[in-house]
Amino acid sequence: MMAFIFQLIGAYLVSIVCAIFLEAPKNLMFKMPIVVVGGWFVYLILLNGLGINIIVATYLASLVIAWLSHKMARRYHKPVTLFFLPGFFTLVPGGGMYRTALAFIQGETTSGFQELGTTMFTALAIALAVYTIDSAVNIKYNQQRPKFIRKNRMIPLRKYTKNKSR
Repeated sequence: MMAFIFQLIGAYLVSIVCAIFLEAPKNLMFKMPIVVVGGWFVYLILLNGLGINIIVATYLASLVIAWLSHKMARRYHKPVTLFFLPGFFTLVPGGGMYRTALAFIQGETTSGFQELGTTMFTALAIALAVYTIDSAVNIKYNQQRPKFIRKNRMIPLRKYTKNKSR
Protein backbone atom coordinates (compact mmCIF):
# COMPACT_ATOMS: atom_id res chain seq x y z
CA MET A 1 0.00 0.00 0.00
CA MET A 2 2.84 2.39 0.82
CA ALA A 3 4.51 1.68 -2.53
CA PHE A 4 1.24 2.58 -4.25
CA ILE A 5 1.07 5.92 -2.42
CA PHE A 6 4.74 6.64 -3.10
CA GLN A 7 4.18 6.03 -6.81
CA LEU A 8 1.25 8.46 -6.85
CA ILE A 9 3.36 11.06 -5.05
CA GLY A 10 6.12 10.45 -7.59
CA ALA A 11 3.67 10.96 -10.45
CA TYR A 12 2.55 14.21 -8.82
CA LEU A 13 6.15 15.44 -8.57
CA VAL A 14 6.91 14.42 -12.17
CA SER A 15 3.94 16.50 -13.27
CA ILE A 16 5.08 19.57 -11.35
CA VAL A 17 8.62 19.31 -12.78
CA CYS A 18 7.18 18.90 -16.28
CA ALA A 19 4.90 21.91 -15.72
CA ILE A 20 7.93 23.98 -14.73
CA PHE A 21 9.82 22.72 -17.77
CA LEU A 22 6.89 23.61 -20.09
CA GLU A 23 6.57 27.02 -18.43
CA ALA A 24 2.94 26.40 -17.55
CA PRO A 25 0.94 29.23 -16.03
CA LYS A 26 1.43 29.49 -12.29
CA ASN A 27 -2.29 29.15 -11.59
CA LEU A 28 -2.21 25.69 -13.23
CA MET A 29 0.99 24.49 -11.60
CA PHE A 30 -0.83 22.47 -8.94
CA LYS A 31 -3.93 21.66 -11.03
CA MET A 32 -2.10 19.91 -13.87
CA PRO A 33 -1.06 16.95 -11.67
CA ILE A 34 -4.72 15.88 -11.45
CA VAL A 35 -4.37 14.50 -14.99
CA VAL A 36 -1.11 12.67 -14.25
CA VAL A 37 -2.16 11.22 -10.92
CA GLY A 38 -5.54 10.14 -12.34
CA GLY A 39 -3.93 8.31 -15.24
CA TRP A 40 -1.21 6.74 -13.12
CA PHE A 41 -3.79 5.64 -10.53
CA VAL A 42 -5.79 3.84 -13.23
CA TYR A 43 -2.61 2.30 -14.62
CA LEU A 44 -1.50 0.96 -11.24
CA ILE A 45 -4.95 -0.41 -10.39
CA LEU A 46 -5.23 -2.19 -13.74
CA LEU A 47 -1.68 -3.50 -13.81
CA ASN A 48 -1.12 -4.49 -10.19
CA GLY A 49 -4.61 -4.77 -8.75
CA LEU A 50 -6.40 -6.54 -11.59
CA GLY A 51 -3.40 -8.13 -13.31
CA ILE A 52 -4.26 -6.77 -16.76
CA ASN A 53 -1.69 -6.85 -19.57
CA ILE A 54 0.67 -3.84 -19.67
CA ILE A 55 -0.50 -2.80 -23.14
CA VAL A 56 -4.19 -2.82 -22.22
CA ALA A 57 -3.46 -1.05 -18.94
CA THR A 58 -1.50 1.62 -20.81
CA TYR A 59 -4.32 2.07 -23.32
CA LEU A 60 -7.00 2.48 -20.64
CA ALA A 61 -4.82 4.80 -18.54
CA SER A 62 -4.08 6.83 -21.68
CA LEU A 63 -7.80 7.13 -22.33
CA VAL A 64 -8.22 8.58 -18.84
CA ILE A 65 -5.30 10.99 -19.32
CA ALA A 66 -6.57 12.16 -22.71
CA TRP A 67 -10.11 12.61 -21.42
CA LEU A 68 -8.98 14.50 -18.31
CA SER A 69 -6.68 16.64 -20.46
CA HIS A 70 -9.57 17.70 -22.66
CA LYS A 71 -11.76 18.42 -19.64
CA MET A 72 -9.07 20.51 -17.95
CA ALA A 73 -8.23 22.36 -21.17
CA ARG A 74 -11.86 23.34 -21.66
CA ARG A 75 -12.26 24.32 -18.03
CA TYR A 76 -9.17 26.54 -17.87
CA HIS A 77 -9.19 27.68 -21.54
CA LYS A 78 -5.67 26.42 -22.25
CA PRO A 79 -4.24 24.15 -24.98
CA VAL A 80 -4.80 20.43 -24.53
CA THR A 81 -1.12 19.67 -25.07
CA LEU A 82 -0.31 21.57 -21.89
CA PHE A 83 -2.09 18.77 -20.01
CA PHE A 84 -1.20 15.91 -22.40
CA LEU A 85 2.57 16.15 -22.12
CA PRO A 86 2.94 15.80 -18.36
CA GLY A 87 0.25 13.13 -18.38
CA PHE A 88 2.10 10.82 -20.72
CA PHE A 89 5.56 11.26 -19.19
CA THR A 90 4.81 8.46 -16.76
CA LEU A 91 3.46 6.07 -19.41
CA VAL A 92 6.00 6.48 -22.21
CA PRO A 93 7.93 3.20 -22.50
CA GLY A 94 11.46 4.58 -22.14
CA GLY A 95 12.55 1.69 -19.97
CA GLY A 96 11.30 -0.73 -22.59
CA MET A 97 13.42 0.93 -25.26
CA TYR A 98 16.44 0.72 -22.96
CA ARG A 99 15.84 -2.99 -22.32
CA THR A 100 15.37 -3.56 -26.06
CA ALA A 101 18.68 -1.90 -26.93
CA LEU A 102 20.46 -3.69 -24.08
CA ALA A 103 19.17 -7.09 -25.18
CA PHE A 104 20.32 -6.53 -28.77
CA ILE A 105 23.73 -5.26 -27.63
CA GLN A 106 24.18 -8.35 -25.43
CA GLY A 107 23.22 -10.58 -28.36
CA GLU A 108 19.92 -11.81 -26.90
CA THR A 109 17.85 -11.31 -30.03
CA THR A 110 14.85 -13.30 -28.84
CA SER A 111 14.31 -11.23 -25.71
CA GLY A 112 15.22 -8.10 -27.68
CA PHE A 113 12.45 -8.69 -30.18
CA GLN A 114 10.04 -9.53 -27.37
CA GLU A 115 10.87 -6.25 -25.59
CA LEU A 116 10.67 -4.38 -28.88
CA GLY A 117 7.19 -5.73 -29.54
CA THR A 118 5.95 -4.83 -26.08
CA THR A 119 7.48 -1.36 -26.32
CA MET A 120 6.05 -0.65 -29.76
CA PHE A 121 2.57 -1.85 -28.83
CA THR A 122 2.69 0.23 -25.65
CA ALA A 123 3.57 3.33 -27.66
CA LEU A 124 0.82 2.50 -30.16
CA ALA A 125 -1.67 2.11 -27.31
CA ILE A 126 -0.88 5.65 -26.16
CA ALA A 127 -1.29 7.03 -29.68
CA LEU A 128 -4.52 5.12 -30.22
CA ALA A 129 -5.98 6.39 -26.95
CA VAL A 130 -5.15 10.00 -27.85
CA TYR A 131 -6.72 9.55 -31.30
CA THR A 132 -9.82 7.91 -29.82
CA ILE A 133 -10.48 10.69 -27.33
CA ASP A 134 -9.62 13.46 -29.81
CA SER A 135 -12.07 12.00 -32.32
CA ALA A 136 -14.78 11.63 -29.69
CA VAL A 137 -14.29 15.22 -28.50
CA ASN A 138 -14.27 16.45 -32.08
CA ILE A 139 -17.53 14.66 -32.80
CA LYS A 140 -19.15 15.82 -29.57
CA TYR A 141 -18.23 19.51 -29.64
CA ASN A 142 -17.86 20.21 -33.35
CA GLN A 143 -20.49 17.77 -34.58
CA GLN A 144 -18.06 16.57 -37.23
CA ARG A 145 -17.66 13.03 -38.36
CA PRO A 146 -14.26 11.43 -38.89
CA LYS A 147 -13.07 11.46 -42.49
CA PHE A 148 -13.79 7.78 -42.98
CA ILE A 149 -17.52 8.19 -42.22
CA ARG A 150 -19.51 9.61 -45.12
CA LYS A 151 -22.33 11.98 -44.49
CA ASN A 152 -25.50 10.77 -46.18
CA ARG A 153 -26.71 13.82 -48.05
CA MET A 154 -30.05 14.03 -49.74
CA ILE A 155 -29.86 15.50 -53.23
CA PRO A 156 -32.60 18.09 -53.73
CA LEU A 157 -35.28 16.98 -56.13
CA ARG A 158 -35.39 20.34 -57.94
CA LYS A 159 -31.89 19.78 -59.24
CA TYR A 160 -33.15 16.97 -61.47
CA THR A 161 -36.49 18.46 -62.39
CA LYS A 162 -35.21 21.63 -64.05
CA ASN A 163 -36.87 22.67 -67.19
CA LYS A 164 -34.48 21.74 -69.99
CA SER A 165 -36.04 24.10 -72.48
CA ARG A 166 -34.18 27.12 -71.10
